[in-house]
Amino acid sequence: MKDNCVFHYHLGLTVFSLFPGVIVLLLTHSLIWFLASMVLVNIFGLSRKNIFLAISFHVLKPMAGMFGGEGFVAEEMVITLGSEKTLKKFGGGVPPGRILLLLPHCLQRHDCQRRITYDPYNCVRCGRCPIGELLDLADRTGVKIAIATGGTLARRYVKEARPIAVVAVACPRDLGQGMLDAHPVPVAGVENTRPVGDCLDTQVDIPTVERRIKELMSPPAAETQG
Repeated sequence: MKDNCVFHYHLGLTVFSLFPGVIVLLLTHSLIWFLASMVLVNIFGLSRKNIFLAISFHVLKPMAGMFGGEGFVAEEMVITLGSEKTLKKFGGGVPPGRILLLLPHCLQRHDCQRRITYDPYNCVRCGRCPIGELLDLADRTGVKIAIATGGTLARRYVKEARPIAVVAVACPRDLGQGMLDAHPVPVAGVENTRPVGDCLDTQVDIPTVERRIKELMSPPAAETQG
């Protein structure tokens, strides 16, 4: 999976590099400089800075149909490489209270009458959807938790919580774009599953969410001193 994402990432950068490459070719009339400019784009892309992830994402997006599957190649690339970068840079160093667990409202049962978007703790934890278990996880680990109905509200929660890092759950479409939009706040993403279709009674693997949180969390003070 990771190898595929790295390949697609550099494929996006290579396609993008054709444009500056043509300009260099017109200015220098040199095929060598044309090829060199394309190589340089990929060398700079090794840093995987947000600008390069964004470039590759927007180049790959129109090409998604060429790769088959569900057409989320660009999003999967951002989710995998962006999460890896976040964990590599911040893993094991973030206090629990500075981690935000950001969830989509579609994890809640569609027929539930409890309003949890502005206060997740209105959930009665009846067990009919994953929200109760995710609240238990937030309580157990000490991270903040928020539930958003879309990108605008998600950005508002991130701005209000001012986290060092975010663990975000969403479908590939929303998660990939959302991770780019959240910059400079680093995000580790977890895709939900959609057994009955998009945006309705979705599910998420809670052990995976817990692993993401614990990979980011700094150890307790007593553990650190010991």
